[in-house]
Amino acid sequence: MARQRITVVGNGFASLFFVGRFAFPRLCPAAASWLARLDSRHEVTVIGNGRFVYFPAIPEFITGHKTARDITLDIRPYLRRRNIRFIDARVNDVRDGGRTVVTDHGSHDNDALFIGTGPAFRLDDIPGTAEHTYSPCCGPEQMEAFMQRLNALDNGTIYVGFKLNKQDGFVAGRGGQMYECAALLDYALKQRGVRERFEIHLFSPDIAPGETGMITDALRARNIVLDYGYEPEAFVEGGMRDPGGAFRQADLVLFTPGIHAPDWVRQSCLPVTAGGHIDVDRYGQVRGLERVFAAGDCAAHEDPPPWVPHQAHMAQLRAEAAADNLKAVLRGQQPSRTYRFELSCILNMQNDALWLHVASDGKPPFHGLFPRHSKRLVRVKEAFERLYLFYLRHL
Repeated sequence: MARQRITVVGNGFASLFFVGRFAFPRLCPAAASWLARLDSRHEVTVIGNGRFVYFPAIPEFITGHKTARDITLDIRPYLRRRNIRFIDARVNDVRDGGRTVVTDHGSHDNDALFIGTGPAFRLDDIPGTAEHTYSPCCGPEQMEAFMQRLNALDNGTIYVGFKLNKQDGFVAGRGGQMYECAALLDYALKQRGVRERFEIHLFSPDIAPGETGMITDALRARNIVLDYGYEPEAFVEGGMRDPGGAFRQADLVLFTPGIHAPDWVRQSCLPVTAGGHIDVDRYGQVRGLERVFAAGDCAAHEDPPPWVPHQAHMAQLRAEAAADNLKAVLRGQQPSRTYRFELSCILNMQNDALWLHVASDGKPPFHGLFPRHSKRLVRVKEAFERLYLFYLRHL
């Protein structure tokens, strides 16, 4: 009996959690390659660039605690240990109801498809975003360029902001990282002894003016100017232009726009939501297509609460559910596993930290084992990162 060919598009968080759930027993990663060779049912292929970036740690470039080398790794050895075929290519299209993946190095057929790619950023949403801003969410190279500019300044005004894509009813963007960047900027400039020479602003059209809470209190305690509700008409040389035409001077702008699925998705056979994401149901199935699943930044939620994100930890919950459901479909069964909605992340301010957590089931993270506000959470976040990267590098 021929093996069923499973193609996975992307090698980021969603795809790796999918592979981890689908391709080998979770409790025996060291024996995964040997066990995979005994599995005559599936042949798993990952198509990607082979480069994994641990994006949650990029804000720590600001304090010097992280560099690109620390958070970037070649994911191909991890896949080889699991007897997973890897194709280094860029996906350009999906055709034939999901059965054909077209890349810049040829086409690849499959019996089942999982799409777990990263996002595309809505750079045209505010004119001048690509030309006049930096973003930690666009990768280590942009953050390194921002740090070169920052380290050359002895004084100035820095704007940190974000805009979300909420067209599909959930949070498609990177607000949490930008809060973290603002707080870490304050810390780093204090360490340099020049904080009083800088003005730091946090802005977003997605935060209501006058909003209060733990994050707001933490930013105000650091003398960060809160421009809640503000959206520039355009980013321009030396600053921003307001909707009324006024000019705001800024020496540096660190800004992340909203996100949606990669541009090639809209030219493919995949259905797309109003917000530009792959349209999936609560089981991760792409609507209207057989044996095609998606999760992570590229995919929408079905009936989400408005606060829910779709990357990082949420990508894990969704991708693992999709893996179980694809297994069921391949056995001729109906998918049945859903996932809980959860926003859970540690906001690292270096000299303090907040655990931001909301879940649809109301349960606290790790059964309330950790505090919600403590400097010790910085070490907890570091431990999670080290364990995950160790797992990818060695197990």
